[in-house]
Amino acid sequence: MHNFSHADTMPLISIAMATYNGERFIREQLDSIARQSLLPMELVITDDNSTDRTMDIVDEFSRSAPFPVRAVRNPTRLGYAENFLKAASLCAGDIIAFCDQDDIWFENKLGLCSACFSDNTIGLVLHSAHTFTQEGIRGHKLPNLPRNQVLDPCKRDPFRCPPGFAMLFRKDLLRLTDNTHRPWCVQAHDQWRWFLATCTGQIALVAESLALYRQHSANTCGAPDPNQRFPTLNHDATSEDYISIAESELDCSRILTAAAEKHPARAEWMKQSARKIARRSRLHLIRSRIYAPQSSLPVRAATVASIALLGGYIPDPAKMNLGIQAALKDIFIGLLRSQRRKSQKAL
Repeated sequence: MHNFSHADTMPLISIAMATYNGERFIREQLDSIARQSLLPMELVITDDNSTDRTMDIVDEFSRSAPFPVRAVRNPTRLGYAENFLKAASLCAGDIIAFCDQDDIWFENKLGLCSACFSDNTIGLVLHSAHTFTQEGIRGHKLPNLPRNQVLDPCKRDPFRCPPGFAMLFRKDLLRLTDNTHRPWCVQAHDQWRWFLATCTGQIALVAESLALYRQHSANTCGAPDPNQRFPTLNHDATSEDYISIAESELDCSRILTAAAEKHPARAEWMKQSARKIARRSRLHLIRSRIYAPQSSLPVRAATVASIALLGGYIPDPAKMNLGIQAALKDIFIGLLRSQRRKSQKAL
């Protein structure tokens, strides 16, 4: 187990909170921030043109908060991703923590995560949390990190993003690329930050649960069902879907390659990540043939075989290969189910 110890000098932390009609739960979240054992240098709030009392509650809290609170009202709605990125762009701290308007942070969250950044190679820290209902009933862990760990670049799936509320990251991640151009597969604010962090530096995982992730009817993105073990098998993707995925991932690879020229200190990691993502893009493009309506059974079978020969189904923690679930889907859905459908049409 990796033991994270407190640094002699803690980095300055800014909290970036995006709000929209959050009057029901926001005060509870704000109070949990005020109880942090390590207080932030500031709380930056960008409100997406709320029509309820959200900003009144923020104004009331700011008058007694133990740190500066800067609140900006957007004249027109930006949407949650752009709103979060705007909040982050206004932060002055060395480290930025995304903050939802409806969760609850445990008192040691900022202190424990801050200690991880004593290692200058770590660009992002991710911690465990627990879901809980609007009635206050605690559920499963999400993210559920089994142990403290430091991961090298491309050792975690860059496209499978954990929730942003559980992340803290270095501000220089905002300057690596043009944030206005984000491929659709990493379009959200936390997806884009996670993607860049996993591809350009080390990530620290903190196993301790440091927040409650509230689940309610108005969640923009709720927690996935922990009982759904094989979601890939339930997704009836088309050939066009996999072509679109391939194009988006290739766009990601090109962005990393271009950014490597501007950031020599990270260039090797960026180029390595770009090569792996480009290979994954090619695998998805090949895979699209399995689900093309005009593909015959021999063509689909040959495509599955070619992916297997390329090592595309070999398990990989970083998901740069398609993996076992993809193999099961391609065999039992791409091959067998498609053949059954043709047989039924013939009847």
